[in-house]
Amino acid sequence: MSDGDDLSCDGSSSDDLSMEAATWWYNAAQICAAEWKELKHDRKMSGKQYIMRQLNSHHMVCYDNYRVSTTNFYRLYDELRAKGLQCNGDVIIEEHVGMFLQMIGQGSTMRKITEDFQHSEETVSRCIRNVLQCVMLMKSDYIKLPGVDAPIHPKLKQSQFLLFKDALDAIDGTHINAFPPSGETFKERWRDRKGNMSQNVMAVVDFDGNFLYVGAGWEGSAHDNLILRKSLQRGNFSVPPGRYYLVDGGYANTPQFLSPYRDDGSSDDEVDSNNVTGLGSDDEDESQYSGTATQVGGAMRDRIRDMLWDNR
Repeated sequence: MSDGDDLSCDGSSSDDLSMEAATWWYNAAQICAAEWKELKHDRKMSGKQYIMRQLNSHHMVCYDNYRVSTTNFYRLYDELRAKGLQCNGDVIIEEHVGMFLQMIGQGSTMRKITEDFQHSEETVSRCIRNVLQCVMLMKSDYIKLPGVDAPIHPKLKQSQFLLFKDALDAIDGTHINAFPPSGETFKERWRDRKGNMSQNVMAVVDFDGNFLYVGAGWEGSAHDNLILRKSLQRGNFSVPPGRYYLVDGGYANTPQFLSPYRDDGSSDDEVDSNNVTGLGSDDEDESQYSGTATQVGGAMRDRIRDMLWDNR
């Protein structure tokens, strides 16, 4: 046998050993992964068994876990099915609804839900997203903005509020904590004026405390007036002719939005129509909306709001 043959044989032997080692490590990894998965989801009860046991137990069990009665759970179940919610593999619709309600009703973490229902985080996330999409389709069935023929609210029929009989509801903005991805290019856009990472949410609330519209997803640095203007432009929020909303000083004073009057010491003669500004454009200085525009108004909106709430 020549030296070349010996080298060839040695090379083949080395390749065989490398293949055996790779195979051994692959099998070991598969075994470890299976054992880890088994340890992570070690409950003998499946997600289907878990949710059905809770729905068929004492009526308070369902309420304690999902913040709804069993009857209302199945009412929501029927409506979601009508909107197109379907089983996802071996995850039944009851599990979908249970995961969704547990997250929004209890504020449970993803890890807690995966442990309760014995599913992976990917499966739980996909199921909750599917339910949320169907819930959004239900919005128009239950939440409707008031129209031009909306009746005057009983509170506004009281003598001290008759001047505001055409007021529909109130609009205000609130900041909710946000956690933008660490790699977000424009991460600083989410930082509000207090230095916190948040999203600015516009809410429309009627005089009974019911939410009629929510404009979410805006960065914390976004101005209240910008969010309102964009909501109007996109067509998913509107003001019927002859009616108006009560707003705070963060919004411009227009025929559709009444902001509070703030006396800066100027006489009434100094306030003219030039001080009344519209919703403006994106390039205008946002500071004007909390200055000149809010000096023109018919009443102190904050005082009216407090009086309305005190007389509930």
